[in-house]
Amino acid sequence: MRKTTKYYNYFFLIYVCLFQYCILVPNSGSNSSAIGLLLGLGGRSSTPVNLDPGTVIDLSGDGSFTGTIVDSDGNGIADGIDLAGNGLPNVILIDTNSDSIPDALDSNGDGVADYFINPNPPAFLTSGPGGSGSPVVAIVDSNGNLIGFDTDGDGTANDTLVAQILGDTTPPTITSSLSSGTYSTTQTTTLTCSDNLAPGNLIYTLDSSTPDFQLKVGTILTPPAKTVSLSFEGTRTLRAFCRDLNGNLSSIIQINYTVDTSVPALTLVSQSSLAITSSANGIQSSTATWQSNRSGSYSIYEGSACSGTSLTAGSVSANQDITFVRSYTHFSGEGTKSYRICVTGSNGLIGFVSFSLQRDDTAPVVSTSPSTGNYSSATSVTASCTDVGGSGCDKIAYTTQMGSAPANPAIQGSTGSITNGMLYNSSIDMSDSSVTYAKFVARDKAGNLSSINSQTYTVDTQVATITVNSFTSAVNGTSNVSLNWQSSKAGDYQIRIGGSSCSTGTALSHGPVNSNVTGSASATTDISTTVANTHFTEGDNSIRICVSNLVGSFGFTTRTTNKDTTAPIVSIASPSGSGPFNAGTQLQLSCSDTGGTGCDKIIYTLNGTDPTFDSNGTVTNGSVYSSAFALSNGTIQVKYRAVDLAKNSSSINSQSFYVGPPIISSIGVGTGQLTVNFTTVSGATGYKVYYSSSSGVTKSNSSVSGTSSPIVLTGLNNDTTYYINITLTATYGESDLGAETYQTPSNLPLVNYCRLQYPSSLTLTRNTTANASNAIYIQFYQANITNILPQAADSRVQLQIGYGTNNSNPMTEPQNWTFFSASYNPSCLTCGNENHHEYFSFITAPSNPGTYKYTGRVKITGVARETYCDIDGYGANSGLTFSTSQLGTLTVQ
Repeated sequence: MRKTTKYYNYFFLIYVCLFQYCILVPNSGSNSSAIGLLLGLGGRSSTPVNLDPGTVIDLSGDGSFTGTIVDSDGNGIADGIDLAGNGLPNVILIDTNSDSIPDALDSNGDGVADYFINPNPPAFLTSGPGGSGSPVVAIVDSNGNLIGFDTDGDGTANDTLVAQILGDTTPPTITSSLSSGTYSTTQTTTLTCSDNLAPGNLIYTLDSSTPDFQLKVGTILTPPAKTVSLSFEGTRTLRAFCRDLNGNLSSIIQINYTVDTSVPALTLVSQSSLAITSSANGIQSSTATWQSNRSGSYSIYEGSACSGTSLTAGSVSANQDITFVRSYTHFSGEGTKSYRICVTGSNGLIGFVSFSLQRDDTAPVVSTSPSTGNYSSATSVTASCTDVGGSGCDKIAYTTQMGSAPANPAIQGSTGSITNGMLYNSSIDMSDSSVTYAKFVARDKAGNLSSINSQTYTVDTQVATITVNSFTSAVNGTSNVSLNWQSSKAGDYQIRIGGSSCSTGTALSHGPVNSNVTGSASATTDISTTVANTHFTEGDNSIRICVSNLVGSFGFTTRTTNKDTTAPIVSIASPSGSGPFNAGTQLQLSCSDTGGTGCDKIIYTLNGTDPTFDSNGTVTNGSVYSSAFALSNGTIQVKYRAVDLAKNSSSINSQSFYVGPPIISSIGVGTGQLTVNFTTVSGATGYKVYYSSSSGVTKSNSSVSGTSSPIVLTGLNNDTTYYINITLTATYGESDLGAETYQTPSNLPLVNYCRLQYPSSLTLTRNTTANASNAIYIQFYQANITNILPQAADSRVQLQIGYGTNNSNPMTEPQNWTFFSASYNPSCLTCGNENHHEYFSFITAPSNPGTYKYTGRVKITGVARETYCDIDGYGANSGLTFSTSQLGTLTVQ
């Protein structure tokens, strides 16, 4: 082992200062490259490392271990590094880029670069070419002995092979690819050095002299193997040996060969098969075709020599094809035989060529990886062949098919032609979301066929995505749960209640109520599932829809249904009590649900009928409450109830209210007075009637108060129209004014008799005027006017026909009615009672479609005051009453 101190006798130290850096540099006289190497430590130089033979290089980076560059073959180019101080290369320098400059280090003699010479010191070696990678430095022990190389900078040796090499005592071995003999053409031989650790240089001579590394006798080659050309005509002796990287020497080999171009040169033109078999379907015989470049006689021998018992013999002409056939019957069993064809030329020299033939009766075996199974990731199948018989596998054929087994692959044993299937040459991708059946067969080089290998691969890399289109999120104690859903891909499905996965909880099965809780789902097809109410407990219940793919992986989604058997509670938040309340009072309803699913809706009616739901919570009668709303004036009954999300329905509650002012029902006419009749209101403490001779009555006008109906207005002027309104007083104060009406005091009576004659109902198109076919007729009787003959129109008679809103009263709400003038009908002298007069009118229909009421009114100046007619008659005569239900009905389209 060479230590650093051994070389320090040749150096003295100088300080070199570059700019602001000073470094200690060893000086070896004329070796300026060493100075350049160390200058690189200061980062100021890119001078390449000196690789001249004899240069000492620092392998440890700190001077603790060095080596000397050597030229082992004497060509002036460095080819190794001496680590032991004996002049022998212990590692090999190689030139990887063929520029005649070593740039890498081969530490194990395999001819492949292990480390690379750094062109930019300070580090001599790196793990990558051109100075790339990590620095590689030698690691020594406390005695300076080499331990190995540190390749990752952690201060410990990763590669200890070099240290093992320096302690190796086992000699290498050398072999030659060429045997001694006589050859008709130039030859080559490959010399190979083999060693237990690391082969080193080879050396050979061709002149019978003994090769010598020290004296450099012979040609020196780098390890581990080199080809030598043997091109000399005549007889030569090749002598060679090798050494390993610690200098251990092999024994010397000697090869005597003759190159004589006059020796017949034989060529094996072709061999139909290298293997044969006894199988009837395989290759049972092989034909070797050969030629000789010279004429002569030939013999063919079994074995590796031109001697023994000839299998066949004859004469051969130059460059003539000769065939030699061997079948399996020439073998006693499986095995390999060698044959040598020998030709003797006219000069007595013998040329030869050899070949071998194997009998293989054993069929190959084909296998796959992976084998049959279910796979949830992309899967490729690799097929492989092994041949115990020894001839070697020739090819594999395969067939595949999705959904069912394919036909068997077939190879013709004797020719190797694939008659069914595909030639296998690379891995086969299995189709996703499918079941693929695959079959394989193999052939060896003797034509033997394997048995069929059948495999089935189920591959499905995707799980289903489940989309729920609708589901029952809440259920009561009797209703069942419905789900409408679909899967993105086909697969078997299962509905589960509870649990945390598709393998836990309760798996449902079909029954009297359950439907579509298990089965096979088609892709993107809606499935309607029903789950019986009995599967659910009070509160939240998870429902899991699981769809399996081909390999049993599940796609799933979960929905939660709340079972709630408790009906909600609905109440009136305001107003409180039955009233009376001022106009505009708003009704506010409230719902609470202790069952947990929450209120779904509140419904109500204002017409006295019961609000109702069906079993699905759909409103069958009533209006849905959404927010507080103003109650209309008058007596109103509110019926209300609620339903929760589970379709539990509350009982029906009812509350009556009176809202707004009282309603004037009629006004009695008298001399200088009017009698105001109105509906009294429970809870009202008093009433006040306001009146004025001008329309637009306010609370600043004259008024008369009272505590009951009627209230009489006195001191009025006859034949003057008075406009009248009314309020009530209650706990909240005085109400707003009601609907204004009017009436005229008079000392005249009503017309004796007046009625709506025809028709009792009428249909008109909006904004159109009636014609003769749909005129309205009114008849009246008044003593001493209509019964005087001959009959004729009386100028004192004023008669009008008009319409008003449905259910309105023209006597108390004349402002809501529209009246048209009427004409005397002279044609009615014979249409009925001759004591009556008849008038008619062509009214114009209102612009808004709907249902209206119509009637007539008549007054006779100085004889009778204004009298309203109805269908069954009204007037001063006894037994006559006026009713809004006896008015004509007008339908406007």
